[in-house]
Amino acid sequence: MSDKEDPSAYLVGFLAQYTQLLEGQLLNIRETMVSTVETVMQGVAGISSATEDRRQHAEKVLEATYVNPDMETEILIQDMQKVVDEIFEETSERYAKGLDLSQLVSAEPEVLVKNRINRFAGKFQNEMNTLNTIDDELKNVIFGIIGALSSEDVIAQKLEHVVMSLKILQTGLNYVLIDFDQRCNLEELEKVTSDIKSYTFRQYTAEDEKKRFLTIFPDNRKKTA
Repeated sequence: MSDKEDPSAYLVGFLAQYTQLLEGQLLNIRETMVSTVETVMQGVAGISSATEDRRQHAEKVLEATYVNPDMETEILIQDMQKVVDEIFEETSERYAKGLDLSQLVSAEPEVLVKNRINRFAGKFQNEMNTLNTIDDELKNVIFGIIGALSSEDVIAQKLEHVVMSLKILQTGLNYVLIDFDQRCNLEELEKVTSDIKSYTFRQYTAEDEKKRFLTIFPDNRKKTA
């Protein structure tokens, strides 16, 4: 620095740089908050979309099986219902007679019964597979929301850094103003501003904070190395 530089101009220049530092910090915090809110809202919309999609698939299965089944489906349902009725009836009779319930059989051949069940399941396999994927889809969305909300700690920490930076600045300026006539000289101001920058940098934990600081105060690169 030139010895001819005016102390007041030097102090004003430093305050302009320090203000730029805090403005950059606050802008970064704002961007993080906006990104967090957008991610959460997108996650909520994703959950709503996924559940609505599955509801439509469920209604499709319900309509195709019970409300408005085609002829083949209706026959399959009737055949399976017949088997169930037979087994239920035989169960009731065996229970009433005290017979072993483990030997229940249907009048229909086992292979035929299995074939009907498989055919019924195959008709709606795609819809059922889609319904079964909802857990995984919602899990991914929820993990994304949780990840976004985890930035809350980072935001809080950076806000604390801004508050602490203002306190550090206030302490330094108070020192100068207490005895302005004696302390408002280049040598004293260099010492005070150097301490302010040093204490400010020490509190930073995030790399983007450190990078922003060193961009505004490049002369401190050697001191912080």
